[in-house]
Amino acid sequence: MTNPLPRDVFLDKKRDFSNLLVHLTRKDEEYSAKGVLECILNEHTLRAYSYYCIFQEEIKSLEYDLQSKFRVVCFTETPIDQIEVLLERVEGRTVILEPYGLVFKKDYIREKGGNPVFYITGNLSTPLWKLYNEAQNTQYTSEENKVLALVNKCDEAIDFHWEREWRIVGSLEFDLSDIYCGLCPQEEIPDFESKYGVKFIDPHWGINKILDKLVGK
Repeated sequence: MTNPLPRDVFLDKKRDFSNLLVHLTRKDEEYSAKGVLECILNEHTLRAYSYYCIFQEEIKSLEYDLQSKFRVVCFTETPIDQIEVLLERVEGRTVILEPYGLVFKKDYIREKGGNPVFYITGNLSTPLWKLYNEAQNTQYTSEENKVLALVNKCDEAIDFHWEREWRIVGSLEFDLSDIYCGLCPQEEIPDFESKYGVKFIDPHWGINKILDKLVGK
């Protein structure tokens, strides 16, 4: 009988597992996706602007300060050499992502309160709606209520669990040294690296080129 593999060795063998989390940017009403990334780097902050949970239609009717209890920063644990797949236009998905973003160690995001999104099907939403309605009594201020911002529906009509999403409730302040690497098109890498002192890769690169760039990280 062979000895069990150490956990780190086992996870290293799983090609679908990553110890990194990626935040991709997209354009908004004011900035391009590149401009958004530059703002994030200049401010050392990933700001929580939106909410995406199963309660979002109800949240729309709340006052702004209460809505902020559900605003999140999103990440994906998709392996770094497969990020380019997420940049594709997908039927049913309105979000258009571009090849700009930041990569963090998963342990760092976990320390900052990050959690995987919970995907539910069928009647499992019933007790969660009860929790949501009860949370109104405390104006959603309880720490336990943060779980509500992490719940998404997963059925035949709506199913995005393949995004392998993690979220932090609220904004994330960071130091540039906390960033594992940045993402941008290849021709823009020298400019980003000289300006921020962070290694950058192109998400369209293959795994060998990515490893060559990040060796020693």
